[in-house]
Amino acid sequence: MPSPDDRTDELIELEAQYAAAEGDPTYGFWAQRDSLEHVYRFARSRRVARFAALACVLRRAVSAVPPNVVIPPIIGGCVSLNLFTTTLGRSGQGKDAADNAGFAAVEFPSPAGVPMEAPRPQIGTGEGLARLFKGSKNQEPLTAAHLVVPEIGTLAAIAGRQGATLATELLKGYMGQALGFQNASSDTTTAVAAHSYRLCLGVNSQPENSAFFLDRATDGFPQRFLWASATDPYAPMDRPNPVEPIEILLPTFGSSHYEITVPKRVWADMDAHRTRVLTEDPDTDPLDGHLMLTRLKVAFALAILEARSEVDLDDWRVAGELIDMSTATRSRAQAAVAAQRKNANRSKAHDQAEREAIVIGRLTEDRQARVGKAIVGKLRRVKRSNRSDLRRACAAELRTEFDSVLETFIDTGFLTLIEGGEGRADEYEITEQ
Repeated sequence: MPSPDDRTDELIELEAQYAAAEGDPTYGFWAQRDSLEHVYRFARSRRVARFAALACVLRRAVSAVPPNVVIPPIIGGCVSLNLFTTTLGRSGQGKDAADNAGFAAVEFPSPAGVPMEAPRPQIGTGEGLARLFKGSKNQEPLTAAHLVVPEIGTLAAIAGRQGATLATELLKGYMGQALGFQNASSDTTTAVAAHSYRLCLGVNSQPENSAFFLDRATDGFPQRFLWASATDPYAPMDRPNPVEPIEILLPTFGSSHYEITVPKRVWADMDAHRTRVLTEDPDTDPLDGHLMLTRLKVAFALAILEARSEVDLDDWRVAGELIDMSTATRSRAQAAVAAQRKNANRSKAHDQAEREAIVIGRLTEDRQARVGKAIVGKLRRVKRSNRSDLRRACAAELRTEFDSVLETFIDTGFLTLIEGGEGRADEYEITEQ
């Protein structure tokens, strides 16, 4: 995260003046660079969220850079610049519209005058992801792909299939590691060499559906994404005038292995974090290493928007501000997922209690109802129990009703029979619904 030393008093005062003039407390961020202010104005003119549009522009900037351009071996080995983002917003809040504006806001022409734009194929399985870059008999291999997933449910459904490898392949793709699998036949082999492809990914997600990311936090999955909001609470009431796209000429890198220049201060920040991880500092989260790596990738994309090939300290500072925004947006998703699960658990508990009341209500006598409550109480305490122990849980004078009550519970599906094995008695548990 940027430290106070990164920003001069003059810059802070200037940002405050800009923000006051614009009526948007974030405007100081946009006003500090012409490229950022253009995205801001363009997004406003298209009535979309400015940070979400910027996320798309940043992905496009990286996707237009050849895969031989990498981050130097600050920690371990070289790392790909492949950039992932997610836009968070409810249905109808304009996630797709922000992407559309991001694709229109900036043009990246080549020296020959041809727009530089990575292909945008549909996302598929983990094997299909590798196949994009491996190619097949009917399809030439790609060197770059910019995947856009309009709804996280699509990604979750594919990744949730039995034996699916998509989530794992995406984790590798973020780092630029080798993809796919080596088979005996060249027709079925999908192995793709490390740093031979450029992969950028944009995923749109409703807050409550973000568990796909958040449940993989131990793998560093959510930290590999720059999170942006699909809303703009300070959008003007009157529609701004149309804004034309701008052209940004991409720097040239050549076709051989190229490690970008990273300021010594950035090396020191990342190295210090890694040292704390190695020495098991209890106050250091190892997964923040992915967050710092995402910050460096964003810094590079910001440099490209300035038509520069190398990262400087100001890129690192501005990227830190975007990471702060990203962390706040991710926290909104965490709160939404937690609230949804709490409501689901409350509803499940209510439904379970109602079901118990209905089943016990079917028992014809008070004695049977008392036996039913004893059986339920026993299973609530121990979760699973055999017939003899359930019978002993009932008062001795009520046990003549035990068999009929147990049969009622089984017939209604309230209890599930778990067959014993190797001499063990059958057991029963309350059916989960």
